[in-house]
Amino acid sequence: MLRITIKALVGVTVCACLGMPAVGWSDENAPGGDKLAEIVVTAQKREQNLQDVGTSVTAFDANSLQQLGLKDVTSVTGQVPGLQFNQYGATVTIYNLRGVSQNDFSDHQEAPVAVYADDAYIASTGALAGSLFDMQRVEVLRGPQGTLFGRNATGGLIQYISNQPTDTVDGYVDVSGGNFDHIDTEGAIGGPLTDTLSGRAAFATNYHKGYITNSLGGRINDERQYAARLQLRWKVAENGEIRLKLHGVTNDNEVAGNYSWAASAPDATGRGVFQPGSPDFFGYMNPSTNPFEQSEDRRGIFNRTVYGATVHAIWKTDAFTLTSVTDYLHVAKRYGEDSDVSPNPIFNYDVLYHYHQLSQELRLNGAMDALRWVAGVYYLHYDSRDIGTTALIQPIGFGQADFSLSTSSPSVFAQAEYDFTSQLTLIGGARYTYDDKKFDYTYVCVNCPQTLHYVAPDFPQASHTFNIGTGKVELDYKPVPGTLLYASWNRGAKGGGWSAPTSGPVDPATLPYNMERLTSVELGFKSTFWDGRARLNGSVFHYDYKGYQGFFLNVATQVVENVDAKVKGGELEFAVVPIHGLNLQLGVSHLESIVPQVPTPAGDVLPAEMPQAPHWTVNAIARYEWPMLGGLASVEGDTKWNSRQYLELINAPVDLQSSYAVINGRIGFGSADSSWQVNAFIKNAANKWYRIYNLDLAGFIGVNQGVYAPPREYGLEFRYHFGG
Repeated sequence: MLRITIKALVGVTVCACLGMPAVGWSDENAPGGDKLAEIVVTAQKREQNLQDVGTSVTAFDANSLQQLGLKDVTSVTGQVPGLQFNQYGATVTIYNLRGVSQNDFSDHQEAPVAVYADDAYIASTGALAGSLFDMQRVEVLRGPQGTLFGRNATGGLIQYISNQPTDTVDGYVDVSGGNFDHIDTEGAIGGPLTDTLSGRAAFATNYHKGYITNSLGGRINDERQYAARLQLRWKVAENGEIRLKLHGVTNDNEVAGNYSWAASAPDATGRGVFQPGSPDFFGYMNPSTNPFEQSEDRRGIFNRTVYGATVHAIWKTDAFTLTSVTDYLHVAKRYGEDSDVSPNPIFNYDVLYHYHQLSQELRLNGAMDALRWVAGVYYLHYDSRDIGTTALIQPIGFGQADFSLSTSSPSVFAQAEYDFTSQLTLIGGARYTYDDKKFDYTYVCVNCPQTLHYVAPDFPQASHTFNIGTGKVELDYKPVPGTLLYASWNRGAKGGGWSAPTSGPVDPATLPYNMERLTSVELGFKSTFWDGRARLNGSVFHYDYKGYQGFFLNVATQVVENVDAKVKGGELEFAVVPIHGLNLQLGVSHLESIVPQVPTPAGDVLPAEMPQAPHWTVNAIARYEWPMLGGLASVEGDTKWNSRQYLELINAPVDLQSSYAVINGRIGFGSADSSWQVNAFIKNAANKWYRIYNLDLAGFIGVNQGVYAPPREYGLEFRYHFGG
């Protein structure tokens, strides 16, 4: 019951009195340097203090990202309540926010947790993995964001905002190295080029040997990644500017397929159960219980290139601000793996993927007296082409799916805020989205045997349009300075689509799935007290999730089916500077989820929990800085604890990941003016083995595919900053 959730969270508040509304260290410019830094967010398409936004948000500023050593786009999940992710290599990245996700590994699927980079939506999950470099801040918005961000923000969104060109010369270089021959470099330089033109160039390289030892030769799950970004800002007038961003990232011949073998067999429901000490269906048994020691006959491969351009045009008048965001994105990749995770030539999986995306947003922001408003139009078009191949010995044999998806989606949106009094504000907004999708799917299975060409007009459902309405109503109340109470109703939605199996018999009737809708009711508060030295934020919510697009692996066939679900819970976040130089932060998340009717491979229908939705998570940071030897020394520790969770919606016994905690630490010394710093770091200090992805193949080949997070990593980092 929601009442029980509220009581539990209030109990945590009284006992712990710690949390993390926004990761930002103390403000050294404040008297004594003992106030928390103000965090500016753009959760409502305009800059606001985090504490003035009636939405559950966690944000990281540039200083926090640096001091925590967050260098990968997924690394922020370690300090965001309610946020998880799954990933096997860098080929597909899936975020899970308050239990909401899309676990299908097919590249053509869009996720219900939207990802933005510098105000531009990224529809391809294959484009998300990469370096987190030269960032101004990262924002995580929990709950449906169906009005202003709209597209597929059913569960919330993550926005990465890079450092912009400035009018003064500044830059930095960062080099780190560690075990697994880890070498990372990062740097940027920016400043004025003419009186009206400024620029900024940034880069990052990431290299390490594979975390997994392959007894048949070489290592698996290495990284060779290179990224760059060039930005120009042109002041076309006193009240207008144009910004251009060019960016790219490439992964160069990495060894893919970072699974860990475990024997499993189906139970009476067809769901996998671990079989310790037993072989798989083909007689192989890995003698090692270490997930980072495997024997694979195939050297997997991952090559990826992502590049794009974004143009911002901003024009300000006394009455309104006009903003245009034009974005182009291209993704190409090749991926191949040894899917049976054994020395036997049993099961391989390969993907070729090409993707093109073009989007355009025009919006107007304005304010008059007690009214603030934003309205706009948005258009997205993308085309994707996939060739997925499964090479499996008898009885199924070779299977290949060659499919393309074309989507055109215009939308219109508006939101207004009206202050009835200086304390009471009403916010309302709506968005209409029209999704026009066309799917062309050709499938061949040699031994099924089956040949299928699923395309309109032969299959009318291969072309579909969706009319999607979303919106919000929110009431904000500020009873005293420094305190915000809010109540909101939000509707998020995501258009339907198609599954794209690459193996096993395919029933054309199971390919299409319908739209999903999530209705959220949320109550929350935000408070700043103790002269700005402490912040405490909290929220409770209830989700009614209609037609949740759940992913299932039916023995050998991938399928997405619509099922209903309910999720309720909340978060508490608090930050405090108890004494000069000491920052303490802790976040708490609680989730209760239920999917009443989940189909199993044996044909049963059973209740289940949402995937990657642990009942409790706790994240914490402690950092202390003090003057020493004419410079500044620091020590920092952070951790995240997850209670037990299922990694797949089917909730097979093999999907259950037990509770675990990950502990990281850093010690550093730098100059008093912050021009240089040296850090020693350790990640996953306890060398905890835990899975971030799982695929139950018990009924297919008697194997469970588990992906483990990296083992213990440690090293040294040197950073030099100039100018600014």
